[in-house]
Amino acid sequence: MSNIAQSILRPTTASTDQSASAPFVARYVVAMIGMAIIDVCFSGAYVLISGNTSLIWRAALVNIAILVGLNAIGAWFLFRPISKMIVGLHTNSSQRLSPGLRRLRQLALASSIWAFCVGLIYSVAAFGLGIFNTYPELSAQVPTILKIYGSLWFSFAYAAHFAIYAFFAAAACSETIKHDIHKKWGFNFRPGRARIGHRLAVVILALTLISSMAILLDLTVFRDIRATQGLSVEQAVILDVIATETAAVLCLYFINRTLTSPISRLTEAVRDIGQGKIDTRIAVTSDDEAGKLAFEFNRMAEGLSEKDRMRRAFERYVSQDVVNLAMERERNDDPRASGELRYATVMFTDISGFTRMAEQLEPAEVISLLNEYFDLVNAPIRDHGGAVLNYVGDALHAAFNVVHDDPDHAANAVRAAIAMQNLGREHLFAGHQKIETRIGIHTGPVVAGPVGSRDRVDFTIQGDAANLASRLENMNKETGTEILISETTRALCHKLEDAGVDFRALGTFDIRGRQQTIDLFTIDI
Repeated sequence: MSNIAQSILRPTTASTDQSASAPFVARYVVAMIGMAIIDVCFSGAYVLISGNTSLIWRAALVNIAILVGLNAIGAWFLFRPISKMIVGLHTNSSQRLSPGLRRLRQLALASSIWAFCVGLIYSVAAFGLGIFNTYPELSAQVPTILKIYGSLWFSFAYAAHFAIYAFFAAAACSETIKHDIHKKWGFNFRPGRARIGHRLAVVILALTLISSMAILLDLTVFRDIRATQGLSVEQAVILDVIATETAAVLCLYFINRTLTSPISRLTEAVRDIGQGKIDTRIAVTSDDEAGKLAFEFNRMAEGLSEKDRMRRAFERYVSQDVVNLAMERERNDDPRASGELRYATVMFTDISGFTRMAEQLEPAEVISLLNEYFDLVNAPIRDHGGAVLNYVGDALHAAFNVVHDDPDHAANAVRAAIAMQNLGREHLFAGHQKIETRIGIHTGPVVAGPVGSRDRVDFTIQGDAANLASRLENMNKETGTEILISETTRALCHKLEDAGVDFRALGTFDIRGRQQTIDLFTIDI
């Protein structure tokens, strides 16, 4: 790239990076300039009570110069570390994060201190210009020391109101910024050690003391000073009450927002978790108990996500139905978790000629083919209420009426076998390979439950029915069939026979390991 192109693109990129922080800067600066609106309210109340309209233009100039201009410049400088942090998040640069994180945590306190200083500067300018000095001739009669005390008190009271407003306004702005940063970049914050109760106590104490002192001083020491401002004692007290009530309403608004906004977000997040959206996380926006609650919620949600990941990983090795059954029984402290007797239909399947087929394929191709095969044959089993218990090589072991109660389990097992054979005939595995499946089905009593060591447990079934189903699957080689069904199973399939399914009798057979003979049937597909 040429130097000219680089010089053109570099400012554009920098401008784009800076624009990422612009909305956040604007939000904070506007919040701080809210002090000018508070002053308009205070000054407006003074004008209405005193009737002194001549001060409006001078008060407006000082307001714009200090509470808007100077205040905005200071707010911009206060926010600079946070702006750089936001740019760092935008550009994935971790070097800019630490100063911004510290400033964001301290933003409410830093803003309050700055607002107090701005309030003092504004008060000095206002009193120095005599904006509120309605009767200069009366002012000459007031002792100098009283004027000094009065100026100090009014400056402090005015600045304190600004500081209280700025603290809560900046805290609210900080919470909004943290929420937006979390939403946009996924970055979250750790809660601090602040306490909502402590903040409330400080604010209530400050407003109570300032209001009480203002009224007490106006009733006693500052009568003459208030007279120079064109205010009687009663009017001065009314002005004090208006100032206090205005500050109280603003504090109440911000405190209500501080409490309700995190709770609303938490309530919505809990609802999402309840609906299964376990990847839900909420922004930790405050340093108090609400922030700690959000932080602990995220830890809880992360724990649920981890358990869900473990469950999903578990389901890759164990049937989902078995996982659900095990979890339900553990959750309900079901005594059947140790095993139960069920009258079930057992199915064993195996791929015909798999050994020869595997010798012609690469190991990765064998695994891929088996995965494709089991994906295909699993569906009919589950669709008909069965559960795949395990895989052994190319063999599959399934059961009906074990995981789910199913009065028609024998017929459903046969339906699943028919569907499996139909799917196998229509499908080419690995794009070109035909696969034939041998299936054995028998119905009888089994013991179903978890079996294994302390380190590893499998959910399985034990009993003669399972052994016989396995033997029937293998006997397909002798009978030249694809499906072998015992007489016990066929006797429970009247609905299938009524629907036209033809169970072809193969005769009576001796089964290795059994003293009794058994009648076997097949289905021609």
